Amino acid sequence: MRKLVLLPTIALLLFVACQKAEEPVPTEKDGEQVWHNLFSQNGADHRRIELISFKKVNGHRDQDHYLLYFEAQQRWLATGTVETKKSYYDFRKTEKGWIGPDEQLYELGK
Repeated sequence: MRKLVLLPTIALLLFVACQKAEEPVPTEKDGEQVWHNLFSQNGADHRRIELISFKKVNGHRDQDHYLLYFEAQQRWLATGTVETKKSYYDFRKTEKGWIGPDEQLYELGK
C-alpha cells in the first residue's frame, strides 16, 4: 500500500523538478518608468505633457530581448489634447537584469 502512495508522490516531484522556471521579465511598472525617463532624457518638460495612463498590453521574449507592448494615454497641457500612443519598448537581457531603451537597468525580480 505504501508503494502505491509513494509512486504518485515521486512522479509529481520529478515533474516539478523538470519544469523550467520562468525568469522575470520587465513589468508594466518598468515600462512606465521608461516612458518618464525617455521624456526627461529628450528634454521634454513634464509641465508640457502628462501621462494619464500606461498599460502593458502584451510582451514577447526572444532570446536576450523582451518586447514590452504598451498603450499610453498622454495629455499635452498647452492644448489639453489627449492622445493614445501604442508602441513597444525593447529591453536587452544582462546578467543583472534588463536594460531598457532608456539605458537604465531593471533588476530581475524587482
